[in-house]
Amino acid sequence: MRILLSSNLTEWGGGELWMLTTALGLRERGHEVRLAVAVGSVLGHRAATADLPVHALRFRGDLDPANTWRYWRLCREHRIDVLCLNMDKVLRVGGLGARLAGAKVIPRRGSEMPVGSKISHRFVYLKVAAGVIANSQATRNTMLESAPWLTPEKIRVIYNGIDADRSVDSEARGRVRGEMGAAETTPVVGMIGELTSRKNHRVVVERLVELRERWPDLQVWIAGEGPEWDHLARIATDAGVADGLRLLGFRNDVPDLLAGVDVFCHPALREGFGYAIVEAMVAGCPVVAARTSNIPEIVDEGRTGLLVDPYDGEGWRDAVVSLLDDPGRRRSLILAARSEARARFSVVRMLDETEAYFREIHANR
Repeated sequence: MRILLSSNLTEWGGGELWMLTTALGLRERGHEVRLAVAVGSVLGHRAATADLPVHALRFRGDLDPANTWRYWRLCREHRIDVLCLNMDKVLRVGGLGARLAGAKVIPRRGSEMPVGSKISHRFVYLKVAAGVIANSQATRNTMLESAPWLTPEKIRVIYNGIDADRSVDSEARGRVRGEMGAAETTPVVGMIGELTSRKNHRVVVERLVELRERWPDLQVWIAGEGPEWDHLARIATDAGVADGLRLLGFRNDVPDLLAGVDVFCHPALREGFGYAIVEAMVAGCPVVAARTSNIPEIVDEGRTGLLVDPYDGEGWRDAVVSLLDDPGRRRSLILAARSEARARFSVVRMLDETEAYFREIHANR
């Protein structure tokens, strides 16, 4: 198949990671894959570095005949069979051009957000989109609740995937702990994600003082960047435990970082998929995650991790304490979580299901 993947976002996020992973995987399987992306986007840069054909566009408003024509021309010139895109703006602008050029259009919904109620939303989902990929049952349910005119059969749930079989660096734990000034016996709580209020890191940071009453050398590591950086630092400083908080910024060595963590927390108020949770499961970190969005589809409570109400500060503290106090329970969760991640969230499984769905939609004339 000749496949075009498209995003209008300039920043890097879970949807862009999915798109690049899918592009590389489908190319390796013999498909002709190219990307249409926003000028200056991180996705475009990384795709070009991987020798994928990239077409850079400038996205404007929802009514953009020039870009609609560019998608039509791109799909005609390269005889595109399937256009898969990740934002409604691209569906309205690019999807129409691709559909007119004869390509099958498949939007992918990567977050639990309702479908818009405008006539234009109904038109593009009913008349332009040949099918829809949702990254979770929670995302699919939200779509159907917000758009009762959509048929359930039109939405296919395909979970994200990561490399669940990668080897573990046996020296990573000591190396990363040395970097952070943590001894082998120092309890470490880790979090990964953009520093925004939606990710809710503060609910754990606010309990740092209580955790350090129990373990005076305990550290909290947070990898990520964003507007909440100063706020989180101020919470720890005002509580007198600033030396226990490590704000690490962007890290490109997440598996190594997770090797140094004893308990991984993911307290997001709302989540698209929760890549970081699966990363922790693969890395062998016991997980405490928020009982929200699609996270209960990833974490089987009590078997592969613990779930806590995202606003329950005492619940987060108690869950962390329970795992730090019980190495046997941590090991049990780690073993079950690794097995679950390999079975349900591998890249191979994701590519198998995505490729099969593209073929199915393409064959349905």
